[in-house]
Amino acid sequence: MRHILCHFALPVIAVTAPASAQDVVFVSGTGTAADMRTDDSFDEPHVDADRDDAARPRDEGIDAVADRMSDPVMQDSIAHTVERMADAVLALPVGGIAEAIETARPGTVRRKVRRDTTVGDLAGRDSDYIAEDLGDKSREMVGMMGGLARAAATMAPAIAHMGRELEESYRVAKRDARRR
Repeated sequence: MRHILCHFALPVIAVTAPASAQDVVFVSGTGTAADMRTDDSFDEPHVDADRDDAARPRDEGIDAVADRMSDPVMQDSIAHTVERMADAVLALPVGGIAEAIETARPGTVRRKVRRDTTVGDLAGRDSDYIAEDLGDKSREMVGMMGGLARAAATMAPAIAHMGRELEESYRVAKRDARRR
């Protein structure tokens, strides 16, 4: 049951995220996130992955996201939202759905389900702790995502450099193959 709620809760959070999150676009080749609401959002300079790390400007966009995700207040806010959503899912009545399924395909519903039965009733005793567990896990997940964002910002120039080297190797191999 926890897996069902987890798989349900995360996509719902993504869809119901604040509008500001939907106004962000990752600009290819820059390693930054730009706000789509501004006209000059794509005028950021390209970061050259071949430059010395000490000379490379710090990526404030991803660092800011990582900082927000590492903020306990932000983590608590997300956890609270997840908990409320889980509580709402657990309170959903499913008796009518079970009845309709049994009417459509007799023998499908193996036990008698009252009309006022909720998802929480079907989950059993563990349903008392599901919302709190999901909230706790969301705090951990957001913190880990902050670390991942920081690591991605650090690795992005090296990965871009590797990509360019791979592309060049492919061009050389393709050119050599045509010569044969």
